[in-house]
Amino acid sequence: MPELFSEFNPTTAADWKAQIVKELRGEAYESLTWKNENGFEIQPFYTTEDLKQQYDPAFTHATWEICVKGKFADATELNKQFLKQLEGGASSISVFCKNIDLDTALKNIELNYIQSTFYVDENSAGILKTYLEKNYDAATLQCSIFYDTLNSEEEFEKWMSQMGQFEAGQNIKTVSFDALDYHNLNCLAYYEVAIILSGINAYLGKLSDKKLSVVSPFVIKTGVSADYFMQISKLRAIKRLWQLLKIEYGITNGLHVIVETGLTNKSISDSYNNLVRTTVESMAAVAGGCNELIVTEFDTLFSVNQNLSERLAINQQLILKEESYLDKMADVSCGSYYIERITDLIATEALETMKRFEKNGGYFKCLESNLFITEISQQASEKAEKINNKSQIVIGVNKFRNEKESIRLSAAKIKQLEHLPMNNPVLNFELENYFKPNA
Repeated sequence: MPELFSEFNPTTAADWKAQIVKELRGEAYESLTWKNENGFEIQPFYTTEDLKQQYDPAFTHATWEICVKGKFADATELNKQFLKQLEGGASSISVFCKNIDLDTALKNIELNYIQSTFYVDENSAGILKTYLEKNYDAATLQCSIFYDTLNSEEEFEKWMSQMGQFEAGQNIKTVSFDALDYHNLNCLAYYEVAIILSGINAYLGKLSDKKLSVVSPFVIKTGVSADYFMQISKLRAIKRLWQLLKIEYGITNGLHVIVETGLTNKSISDSYNNLVRTTVESMAAVAGGCNELIVTEFDTLFSVNQNLSERLAINQQLILKEESYLDKMADVSCGSYYIERITDLIATEALETMKRFEKNGGYFKCLESNLFITEISQQASEKAEKINNKSQIVIGVNKFRNEKESIRLSAAKIKQLEHLPMNNPVLNFELENYFKPNA
């Protein structure tokens, strides 16, 4: 067999290009290239010559946990929700602990058999610690803890003083960075990675200054949009850059990635199209190496049938596991010339952007000066313009809209949608063109 392949001359990138130029019959080769929203020029083909080096797989795990977020402020209702969703196939829960009776909310839920995520503030952190100590051996738990607000160095230092109370469990992860809000403000992929890198770098710097050693994996939560290959590459770039931070700080911690399908492209019109969007996003999250995945319900903006949408959000992931066997693969993108090249570009651009953040004082100083919000607003504005002028097509919204669909929104509902903490140009287009009270 080796002798067989030795009879064929290798085909270079120049050979491929020459053949393409020939087939174009006079049309410019440059017409096949295009620049995506991140500013990367996308070529019509890629070869091994486009790779800087041969990379090992970005991750080795195959499966992921199906996570659901708590929706209710009432502990009894929250418990009912979690039990129903766990019975339906979920394997991870996300709980906001503030003002929640954990004994009621988590009744009959065995945390030692599932993944769990807890959002705490200064008061509920101690309550969570007491609950876990009373009911479990910490060594049996697999959970992540996010501190509710980490918007300043002082707040992070306050959280550092509380981290130690959870150290008994090596899989109780307390160093966590939540970038989902940045994603839902509609920032570019490389910029989102840069913020994550800057934030984790700030955390590591503070831990190093205080000589605090953390043995558990670090946690990152972020979102995915429907730009399939770009989102795969984004998640792989995060993992690649994490290796640089580990070398820089001399640590060996793993990285646990929680991904949630984003809100920047979900529509009210033809809302079942959101099922397609979240399926594409889920596949990108899995191919990018998420450890946990939260699928946003297809009618999250304008709920029609909550029981149906919650069940479908779980079933989408079950289908990807049980029928598509996506849980049997590990970094299927490794070796793909295109995806590896885009991963390189995102990682490189994110690293340069993160260095710029550092020159501006680092993550917390940029946060304080509103640098992130200002720059993301500009990025989101440019994305919105493409939807408004229909150079970016959104099926069922700015093209092929179902004219027979009848949706009535009250003035109060419109006002609520206009003030959601996100930047969704698809929704904004709908509200402006279809759902104004006088429309």
